[in-house]
Amino acid sequence: MLTARRWTATSSKVVRAVAVVAVVAAALGGCSSAPSSSAPADLARPGPDAVGVTTLDLGADGSLGERLATVYYPADRDKVAGHARFSYRLSAPLPAAVTAIVPPRFDALVTTDAHVGVPGAPGGPFPVVLFSHGFGASRLYYSHLLVGMASWGFVVVSADYLERGLLSQATHSTVPDSPALDLRVMFASLAAAEHAASERSSPLHHLLDTHEIAAVGHSAGGQTAFDALDDPRVKTAVGWAPVGPSDGYARKPVTIIGEQYDIALTPATLTREFHRFPGPTTYLQVSGEGHNTYTDICTSIRAGGGGLVGFAISLHLVSQELAKLAVNGCTAANLPPSRFWPVVQSMTVAALRSGLGLPGATAPGPPAAHEFPGLNLTYRHHS
Repeated sequence: MLTARRWTATSSKVVRAVAVVAVVAAALGGCSSAPSSSAPADLARPGPDAVGVTTLDLGADGSLGERLATVYYPADRDKVAGHARFSYRLSAPLPAAVTAIVPPRFDALVTTDAHVGVPGAPGGPFPVVLFSHGFGASRLYYSHLLVGMASWGFVVVSADYLERGLLSQATHSTVPDSPALDLRVMFASLAAAEHAASERSSPLHHLLDTHEIAAVGHSAGGQTAFDALDDPRVKTAVGWAPVGPSDGYARKPVTIIGEQYDIALTPATLTREFHRFPGPTTYLQVSGEGHNTYTDICTSIRAGGGGLVGFAISLHLVSQELAKLAVNGCTAANLPPSRFWPVVQSMTVAALRSGLGLPGATAPGPPAAHEFPGLNLTYRHHS
């Protein structure tokens, strides 16, 4: 979930260390005044829409196999019955030969509050959010947050960025990654979703409002989301512990969310990034968390055993220090992800609504103290 692009030498050492853990685990298992209105507290909770899930095939991609995109969308609540809950195992992005040797205690089953293949909700079309995962991750590992976003009326398209994903670590791939390639993948996933929306047999039929498009990304995926702002179709972007854009800072609405204990995209790094965007730009820093608290993996790590990384540790294949880097934000010293995800969901949904100019939307202001008790939230904004 880290990236080596556009970092200082010190940061690149962190990336190399984390990458070692990822490889082993994969192979084996001054601010202006703030806006006056704040995001409604209920955006932290599930939205009014049921959520459906479907998977799109983006085509074969050389040695890395099929590239897929998982789409989370507002679904018809009256037709959910009979559709299975969406779930996956943490080893799902890995080759079958690898998953076969991972003991079940290290390979948690993640189950979400979404259902597979439910017809789309009436009342669409809905705005589209293109999501880009971080280095060493996969399209699946953010499902709890992406389901929450979809429940508030967004079609969220989460593609495989295979060249920097978990699969490339497991196969020791030498296929290079680049910002340009990542953008091609992002817009290929949009094209695939648009094609599905044109087919009567698809649950996405007539569900996408392609006049309202936003991008969201974590870590290296944040760079992709920010780069997407150069496309006139993309109106706004949200970065979760994000790397800055690869080439220029667009003058479009941007929101950055970071964590107090992030050892990769530190508060100082994100503060500099915040000031480089011309605005309007919002930055929210959350206490008690780290770089990977966004992911479903964090829950498994905290539950004991350490997930896939724990499997590598059990075989004495990585040091405790390297393991610490890999699980940043996911230890008992951090707040549970269940405390963090509502903050991220609330700020992200508010930012998307505002950045897209949806009816009734207000700019995401500083969360009220009572909304997230026990959390220290630092809010900054400039126009």
